[in-house]
Amino acid sequence: MKFKTLLPAAIVFFLTSTMFAADKTILIELRVPKTVEVGDGTIEFVGEHSFQRHPLTQIKPTTDGTTNVFHDSFMIYTSYRERRLAIVVWPDSPPKVTAQVFRLPIGANPKATTEWSKWQKPDYIENSKKAGDNFMDDVKSDDCSTNIPPNCFEVRYKMEDAK
Repeated sequence: MKFKTLLPAAIVFFLTSTMFAADKTILIELRVPKTVEVGDGTIEFVGEHSFQRHPLTQIKPTTDGTTNVFHDSFMIYTSYRERRLAIVVWPDSPPKVTAQVFRLPIGANPKATTEWSKWQKPDYIENSKKAGDNFMDDVKSDDCSTNIPPNCFEVRYKMEDAK
């Protein structure tokens, strides 16, 4: 075959190979001191193009010393090619709308991992019920603060190939 015949096929292959990258499952652990009351809150997994939400009341925590640990998982659809991802936690429902936002340094095509990340505190808190939307749309809210309370949630995660 000639080079002119192979070149278009090679270009199409390389351009579409990233479109069909394997989806991932992100496993999340949230820990919080037992003294913190967790009401009818939610956890969101937010990207530039998508979000998924689960009520905290449907996640049975386990106890680890002086903390409660919530275990959850979300799908990462690699075809979305999202460069920014975050976990947003509302410990309670409105009118208490302080969200804790954790930016995740994952990238657009994450690799499966066997180890958990290190525990991290929120990057900022936001007094808004639209904290997830604001992250998705890259909107800087006036109601954000990096003054993180000592009794906040912490998050860690690891990646698996989607089943």
